[in-house]
Amino acid sequence: MEKLMSVTVRGRHHQWGFLFYGDPKHLEDWRADGLEVSEVENVIPERAPVRLWCFLQDLFHFRNPWRK
Repeated sequence: MEKLMSVTVRGRHHQWGFLFYGDPKHLEDWRADGLEVSEVENVIPERAPVRLWCFLQDLFHFRNPWRK
């Protein structure tokens, strides 16, 4: 099952992040190759109240919203 992930690309002067859908079973291989990849748990729109938005997304995805 594919999940939303983020890869960070670092240049000499700037840094960029890109979202993509990938299979988490490849995560350790990507990291071993030197890529900075992480799973995205919550995507927050610019104007949304952050804590409320994350709480609602956790409930929607059947995660414990009180986890740390």
